[in-house]
Amino acid sequence: MIDLTKLLPEDAERIAYAEGFSGTATLFSRISDLEHALYVLIDAIEEGDPQKIATVTLEVRELLP
Repeated sequence: MIDLTKLLPEDAERIAYAEGFSGTATLFSRISDLEHALYVLIDAIEEGDPQKIATVTLEVRELLP
């Protein structure tokens, strides 16, 4: 059996859907989206652009339940 937690979230999501585990695939999709948002937020902070930080923060908040 494949340990999906050891794969990139995008790959784990595809495998989970292919195997019929739609709930698990949805969780990996959310992880992938949050990971991407975190990297974008870190970039905005490093650039020191307050407007970009605010915009990215609002976009990240939309990903949270």
